[in-house]
Amino acid sequence: MKGLTLTAILSALLLALSLAPVMAGNGAVGPNQAETAAKDHERFIRQAYDLAISAGKKGNHTFGALLVHEGKVMLTTENTVYTDKDSTRHAEINLIVRARREISPKVLGESTLYTSAAPCMLCCAAMWYSGFKRVVYGVSYDALAELTGFKDKSIPCDKLHEQTDKPLEWIGPVLEKEGLKVFCCWPRDSFQSSILKKLDCADMGSRCNGEPR
Repeated sequence: MKGLTLTAILSALLLALSLAPVMAGNGAVGPNQAETAAKDHERFIRQAYDLAISAGKKGNHTFGALLVHEGKVMLTTENTVYTDKDSTRHAEINLIVRARREISPKVLGESTLYTSAAPCMLCCAAMWYSGFKRVVYGVSYDALAELTGFKDKSIPCDKLHEQTDKPLEWIGPVLEKEGLKVFCCWPRDSFQSSILKKLDCADMGSRCNGEPR
């Protein structure tokens, strides 16, 4: 009887182990899935950083954003505050405006917004109204505040969504050290000198070349 009980226990254990990958696919995220997701986040965040650098070359603030659906980049945008002479033209706002015009609400709700830095309250509110449910960001609020000196007390996106009972998957920071380097390409304005003093930009000269900053 003892032998039979031991055999039954071992059989049940082996069965559970054999089902583990299947169970992970139905709910929990397995190690391979998590690793793949992390690599995807890094790949798309690096694209957001490239967009941010491109914005800086054009004399705008160094922020970029992109919309991804099922692993495919649907839209990319940059900050255009100076070139459009409009202080609301953040990368995320530009993306949301285009997305609402060009993409169906269903696809929008299934997509991920990648942004080079954690969005401001203006952008968070626009995301809320537009139905975004997943945001991945590069540079955190704290790191951005320390670098720029901005003391923004606005509500972060995840907290805003919590207060309005709308779900939001909030992922980040991702590759934050790389993201901080992007601010070496900050345009020439009243903040530029204080930002550059806090960064080692020796290896960013060639990436920041463009219109005078």
